[in-house]
Amino acid sequence: MLNALAGWRQTFPPHRILWIAGLGVALSLLGDVSLYVVLPTHVDEAGIVLANVGLMLSANRLIRIVINSPFGVFIERIPRRRMAVPALFLGAFSSLLYSIPGFWPLLIGRLLWGTAWAGLWLSASTMALDISTHDNRGRFVGLLQMWYFIGIGISSLLGGVLTDWLSYLDTFRISFVITLIAAVGWWLFLPETQHHRAEGNHPQPAAPSAAGYIAETGYVLPLLTALLLMGVNWLIFLGILGAVLPLLLEERIGETVLLAGIVIPLATFTGAVTAGNQVVSLLSSPLAGWLTDRSRQRWGLILLALLTGGGAMAMIAVGGGVIVVTATMLGAAATSVLQTQVMTLIGDFSSAHRRGRVLGILNTVGDVGSAGGPLLAYALLPVIELEGIFWLAAIVLLLSIPWTLWIARRESAVHPVAARGEKVGG
Repeated sequence: MLNALAGWRQTFPPHRILWIAGLGVALSLLGDVSLYVVLPTHVDEAGIVLANVGLMLSANRLIRIVINSPFGVFIERIPRRRMAVPALFLGAFSSLLYSIPGFWPLLIGRLLWGTAWAGLWLSASTMALDISTHDNRGRFVGLLQMWYFIGIGISSLLGGVLTDWLSYLDTFRISFVITLIAAVGWWLFLPETQHHRAEGNHPQPAAPSAAGYIAETGYVLPLLTALLLMGVNWLIFLGILGAVLPLLLEERIGETVLLAGIVIPLATFTGAVTAGNQVVSLLSSPLAGWLTDRSRQRWGLILLALLTGGGAMAMIAVGGGVIVVTATMLGAAATSVLQTQVMTLIGDFSSAHRRGRVLGILNTVGDVGSAGGPLLAYALLPVIELEGIFWLAAIVLLLSIPWTLWIARRESAVHPVAARGEKVGG
């Protein structure tokens, strides 16, 4: 029966494969995203102190800094399912550990989740590139990113509501059950895509490392710029904004919100804001992919996203209430476009047989930023407060524009085909 099921799932068309992979990614995020929404305001129930929050929200990313590159090399050598399915089961177990109060269960759970996410996101991203062609790569990457943002949106809203309705610890018990069901679904229905490459499946000799491969491509500066932009993106939007959003809303709006005569608790409102932001992101991501496939202007969209993100951070620094919520939505659009375009550039500039290791180093750079974000934010909070933190974020984004503009113009002159987003990788 299992052999028949394995044969049947291998007949799935690319869009169905992407749908199954994306749904698993979305459901896997429930425990992690819920923790971001409720941990800063529920430290007593978690059995830790406020000073531990930055570490807990960074631990999963700190471990990925070490394992992303080895996982990237590994995924090139094994069937994708062998990494994806166990990773999702491990992610479910991490949520179960969150339901045990105390410093060590939570820290171990975060480290396990970091390991799980490295495996499942890297395998899902590689699958999306396996089943895409040059002409639809932007759309496929955008659709996978859309599922990621759907997961964050639903998880943030559900996490906040469950915490207010039941309890902090019950939220993560429910997260464990849902993620476990998703893992079983992947085990049964997720096809293998290792030999599904739309652009050929001819073995190539192994490169010594991701960094060495980047040097061999001849596109060192644009690839390094894409990697650094991912780091900046995750530092500010996932690391800083994601870690302090509950405190930001508590400071600028209050512990409860009166909306249309209904009193909404802070955790539920924080989840609703995060969910609304993810709706913006999930709409922006496939739209950006569609636009870049048609216009071939990868760098132009990146510049627009940097400008939008810098303006959004400045609005958060000085605004309150409606302005802050609006600014977070602009930031959601900016991070969505940045992430989609950077991943698409990686697909453009790298060979199909070397994308695993380049994706590994991409995720490592991103995790350096997202791990540093919470630690930096909570270290600076007593010194420059939230206003200063967001002014600093705005400056970093805006200072990225001149270099990115120079790279875009340089590529247009030196590598006009690549600058238009046309095929350069094997």
